[in-house]
Amino acid sequence: MVRKCLTPFIMCIAMLCISTTASLAATEIKCKIKGVGIRNFKLEGFFVQEVFVRKNKQDWKLWCPTNEDQTFRMGKKEAFCQVAKYPHRGMLIWGDTVINFKEPSWKMRYRYAKPGQEYVDSQPNGREVGTCQFWGD
Repeated sequence: MVRKCLTPFIMCIAMLCISTTASLAATEIKCKIKGVGIRNFKLEGFFVQEVFVRKNKQDWKLWCPTNEDQTFRMGKKEAFCQVAKYPHRGMLIWGDTVINFKEPSWKMRYRYAKPGQEYVDSQPNGREVGTCQFWGD
């Protein structure tokens, strides 16, 4: 009698473990970004999520490490990187980059200034958009 009761219980536990393992798999997207090229992004983690980036077949590296010039935030399958006085295409920029792993997308909005200038001298409306799709190795 005890054996018959335990079998469904063990099956339920096994199914729960399999579904949890599948949900822990990394989400990867590939984005084509004008002027930059193709970048692969990977979202990893369950409770603490991190985003990694790589070009072509190079090694994965942390996408937006937090330091005094940039800040990383994570929402529901959406990663935000805020930068301040970051060198980009011969300018200094202040702005946000958002990567969405639920509906694959990459967007960047920023203010820009010439090197040596400050935020008060910056111009608004810098925008870039990438075309993204789900990807796997």
